[in-house]
Amino acid sequence: MSKRSPVEEEFLESKLEKSLEDAWSKVNIAFDKTSKSSADVAMVIWFAAEALEYSSLLFNLTYSLEDVRPTVKPRKGEAALVLVKDSMELLKQVREGRRWSVPDAYVNLRTAADYLKVAHLDQVKKSTKKRG
Repeated sequence: MSKRSPVEEEFLESKLEKSLEDAWSKVNIAFDKTSKSSADVAMVIWFAAEALEYSSLLFNLTYSLEDVRPTVKPRKGEAALVLVKDSMELLKQVREGRRWSVPDAYVNLRTAADYLKVAHLDQVKKSTKKRG
């Protein structure tokens, strides 16, 4: 584990906080669009998933979690709205002070991102079937 200067640590923490805020906003938009069956729901879920991916990368860098390899159980076949809502809840837990250990919070971020990826693929499949 490399030692960082206080300035570097503060910089990474600041970037992480901003990315978590951005992810929160995008996940909320995805939830809203998914609950209303909006036409652009697949794209909005993708944006939220990417924001969570970026946040988890910053989380990993900020807390030096290179050795943490979360295993996420696939949840295929579940409704996109359920997956988006569960992702929102996991992100909420991370944002509310990272109550658990840092590795657990990281696992929650990775899990939320993976749930959104599954929801995105499900929406893409549904929109492809409608066109075909």
